[in-house]
Parts: sequence; C-alpha cells; structure tokens
Amino acid sequence: MNQHFCYKCFLSCAIILLALFIPLQQTYAELAGDYDYNGYIDFNDLRTLAEYWLQNGHPDCQGDTDEDCDVDLYDYANMAKNWGIHYCSPIIATASSIEDPAFSPSHAIDQSWSTRWSSAFADNQWLQLDLGQIRTITGLEVFWEAAYAEQYNIEISINANDWVPVYSENSGDGGYDVFFFSECSARYIRINCITRATPYGNSIWEVFVITDDDCSPTEQWTLVWSDEFDGLTLDMTNWSYQTGDGCPDLCGWGNNEWQWYTDDSENLYIDTINGHLVIVAREDHLGHDYTSAKIVGHGKQKFLYGKYEARIQLPSTQGIWAAFWMMPADSVYGGWAASGEIDIMESTNIADTIHGTLHFGDAWPNNASSGGSYSDGTDFSLDFHKYTIEWEPDVMRWYVDDILYSTKTSSQWYSDGAPGNDLAPFDQYFYFIFNVAVGGNWPGYPDGTSVFPQQMIVDYVRVYHKNF
Repeated sequence: MNQHFCYKCFLSCAIILLALFIPLQQTYAELAGDYDYNGYIDFNDLRTLAEYWLQNGHPDCQGDTDEDCDVDLYDYANMAKNWGIHYCSPIIATASSIEDPAFSPSHAIDQSWSTRWSSAFADNQWLQLDLGQIRTITGLEVFWEAAYAEQYNIEISINANDWVPVYSENSGDGGYDVFFFSECSARYIRINCITRATPYGNSIWEVFVITDDDCSPTEQWTLVWSDEFDGLTLDMTNWSYQTGDGCPDLCGWGNNEWQWYTDDSENLYIDTINGHLVIVAREDHLGHDYTSAKIVGHGKQKFLYGKYEARIQLPSTQGIWAAFWMMPADSVYGGWAASGEIDIMESTNIADTIHGTLHFGDAWPNNASSGGSYSDGTDFSLDFHKYTIEWEPDVMRWYVDDILYSTKTSSQWYSDGAPGNDLAPFDQYFYFIFNVAVGGNWPGYPDGTSVFPQQMIVDYVRVYHKNF
C-alpha cells in the first residue's frame, strides 16, 4: 500500500494537514478502527472490518447498512462516515480508451470488485471522474489491477478544461494507493497514466474520492463556462473562424450551400454596446454571390454532458439557414455521422419553426438521424429566445424558452463504430458551432422574395453541469 501526501495548493487552498490529522487520529484511537496500525483509518481498515463480519456470519448482518445482507462497498462508504470520512461516488467516468466494451470506465466507479476499467495497451492513457458538482476534495483512493501505471499524475479541475496537477508519481507499484491533499475545490479528477508498468494497458478496479461533506447535492445546475460576447472583439481563446466554401474536400459544406464564409467584420462582429455576437449573411459581397460567417470551438473548448443554452434572435427569409450545434472533438467512432452530431437549434427560411436533431449511425451515406421540432406561432426573428439542450449519458432533451419539445434516449441512437456501447456516439467530447448558411438541400435557395442582409444575433452561450 502506498500513502501519498500532496501539499500543492489549488485556488488558494490552505495547507491544513496537521490540523486535519491530529483530531482524526484521536478519534480513530478511541474507536479502535486502525486495524493495520498506520495511524489513521483508511479503506483497508474498513475492508478488514467488513470481512470480519462476513467471515463470522453475524445473523443480524452487522455492517450491512443498506439491508441487503451483504457487506459491500456501499456499506464501506457508510461505515466510513462513523470516522468522519466521506466518500463521494463519482457520477460519471470517462476515459481516453478502453481495452474492449467489457472494461468501460464506469466500472471504476460502480463500487464492485468484480468489474474494472482497462485502457488500450498503450502509454498516455487517462481516467476522468465527474463528481456532479464542485466539492472540497481532501483525498483519493485508487485500487489498481495487476496492469498498473508506473508513472502517472493526478489533476483536478472545476470545468474539465483547465487542469491543475496535485500529485505526480514516477515509481508506482500498483496495489492500493491513497492520496491526501490539502483542501481543494474541484468537480473533476483525472488520473493521467503516463507510462505502463506492464505490456498491458492501465487497469483500475475502483476509485474513491474523499471529501469533507456527506456528498448531498446542492442546486441542480452549476454554470461552468460561458461566452457573454461582452468584449471588444471575438474571444479567440474560445473560437476559430471557418472560411471558404468547403472545397476541395466538402464543397458546398456537404449540403450544396451557396455562401462563402469569411472572417470579415461585415460578416461577423461584436456589438460592444449590447454585448452581442452578430453574424451577417450578405448578398453580392467581396466578389461572391453570398457571404456569411461560421465560428467553431474546435481545439478551444470542448464539453461532455450538461445543459447548453444560447439566447438568440434569428434571421428570417427564404433560403436562410441558421444553426447552433455541436460536433465531436475527436471523432473517435469514425467519420460523419458515426461519431455523431448534435443540432441544438436550427431554423430554415421563415423563422417560425425550431428544429433539434441528432445524427448518428454509420459513416455517410449509411448515416441516420432523429429529431423533433417546435412551432407555436411565434416569429423567432422578432426577439431573442432561449434554445437549450440537456445532455445526459442516456437521454437528451430540447427546449425553447424552457418549454420541453423533444426527448431522445440512448435506445434511439447508436454508432456502428462502437458495437456493444449503448451510449455511443454521444459519450465523447463535442464542441460548439454558430453559423448562418445561405441555401442548401434542406431549406432550398433564395428567390425573388428573399431579403438580404440577414443576421443572427447571439446574446450568450452558457454551459451548466448537473449536480446529481
């Protein structure tokens, strides 16, 4: 067993180890729970206690806190509270890779000794844990399988984008590792397995996060990222321009669209008075029949699960196509649409109907889609409206102005690139896209009734994570 004490502070965390351990050791001594005599209660002590009860066959199932007459990992966590140790079970686990579908990252947080996560047989693999909300983290316990990492580090984050290291190991020996940190506020924990100790991958039976509370949820949604478009220019740490007509690889952007995307200020600018992003589609501009703008978050910001919303005023004329959507950051299951596409909001032609759609299945032309639409007589070009999707591992919900209009579950999507994975392709990171297209297979094309310029005005885009 390895015991690691990490003193690196995160976000002004106080170094409190002495203050923490002295009162805990006194409590442990009084309760005589330190079965391995290492000076404090840890998971090995709880396991020893539980195994004693099992071996001695207590008729009342002592130690069985959830009344299933089996002392299991749920009971260990409940027993730990007697010593002031709180284990928060992560809600979601994701990973850089899996050996095969039987070794899903979810097995590292299912509180079962019979299942585990196992990566591909390669170095530089990671396991990421989501606690469901920001918590004060004081430690971590890792139960390695025989295939373990020799060199690894542990990082924490409040938003899954900005990571801070709290521990590094260069000579790991597997087995059971416990790490105590100074109190740190974070929602996400990532175990970066840099170098393998065996020819196999990296494999973990279970991970437990030690916190300072009882892990009860607070508010349902926590804002973790936003772009309010309140700067003087577009924030290039969040966005890149995509320009041209898609040629030579995807002429007409795959939909026979007519516009030429530019980074010109007449096609996209920040309204600094009101704090808005404005995308303008123009006719006969810069030597092209139609110009517009498209910005993407690829390589800048990426997200997995949560609530995503934008407040938008839409364009409205024959042949216009406005969209707020998401594409996969890495396309791990193959080309479009095997790795998925999430259309949060699309509006075509006259802005009286809102569409929300998923694309999935196999690579084109064997792709599939499923979606819904919302129309209540509103002209969505006359004012701002809020467009939202709630993306959870096995369900997605679309809203307009907080009115639910479509729900899709994992039984309604799939990826031929991940047979046996019921959550694919929507179990990987995606990035945002805003654009206004002109023409295309779906909306048709401008005609004598069309009016230009047309603009889509975005007040904000926000990302929330759920407090489970």
